[in-house]
Amino acid sequence: MIKMPSSANMDELVQHYFDNPDYVLDSVPFGLTNFTRILTVNDEKLVLRIYNPHTKHHAGIELESAVISFFAKQPCSFHVPLFRPTLEGRDYVELSDGSLGAIVSFLEGHVPELSDIKAARQFGQVVGEFSSVIGHYDPKSLTNRGTSFADYYQLHPLADRQAVHTFIEHPPIAVPAALLQFYKDMVSEAESSLFRIKTLPTQLVHHDLLIFNLLAEGGKITGVLDFDFISMDIAFMEFAISFNHVLQESNGSLEMAEAFVAGYSSIRNHAPDETAMLPLLTQIYHLAVLHIYIGQYYAGAKIEQHFNYFLHQFANRMSWLNDHKSDTQSLLGTLI
Repeated sequence: MIKMPSSANMDELVQHYFDNPDYVLDSVPFGLTNFTRILTVNDEKLVLRIYNPHTKHHAGIELESAVISFFAKQPCSFHVPLFRPTLEGRDYVELSDGSLGAIVSFLEGHVPELSDIKAARQFGQVVGEFSSVIGHYDPKSLTNRGTSFADYYQLHPLADRQAVHTFIEHPPIAVPAALLQFYKDMVSEAESSLFRIKTLPTQLVHHDLLIFNLLAEGGKITGVLDFDFISMDIAFMEFAISFNHVLQESNGSLEMAEAFVAGYSSIRNHAPDETAMLPLLTQIYHLAVLHIYIGQYYAGAKIEQHFNYFLHQFANRMSWLNDHKSDTQSLLGTLI
């Protein structure tokens, strides 16, 4: 649960950026992980953010800032929200209550629709471009590598191995029996298979390149948002997550999947040993998100609807991949 910051918290954050300004705060239709508001100062729109203390710390914000600064210097087809420097020249603020906050630039646009072949191909191009560009970031320069989704017991401090085991064995929310058994099976299967990805190429991965974290104008994707889960991970994980998203949004349309892969492969390629891990990476991704939900539950959030929706999606996706093995192998062959 995101604790509502006090008006004093928000004012304290603003005062680090402006000298006694007149400002207006408006709610936003996003910001499920952190507390977010639209800040208007002197007719300029900005985004005010106070971070969830369970999922964001100093090192995490510094990694996000470094990645965004890197993208700002690249000739990309899209923009990213830039950290606005404080009056002291810092990228973020530690408030008097210990919480962390920042103000970033506001990007105009709307959530693009993933409604046809053209949109799926464009989405694939953007994901491929993002992965290709961030792949040139030198990991040796990182002081914090973030948390890989393969380390899914470390993504939320309240969802370690013991907490997840307790949740699964004695679920505190209603979970259909068949789905609960599927969840147990996937945890066991993934844990016995993690060794298979240890030698795959790694790079920084966004982990949340979904259509809801993009902006569009004039029929073109123009912005990439929400770098909360950026970290070093298996390079092909980015593809696996966004490919899953296309299937989810299109109700398993093979044509939409083909269009996404065509767009992605026009910019980014992978080796056969990477593409062969699509089912396992799909498992890891879903387990990671489910474990984050479990952490949110122990932090006080109501997760039942979201948890069951995502668990159902997990079951559907693994079934789809099994039913479309031949088609998927042909598609993945175009990435090589």
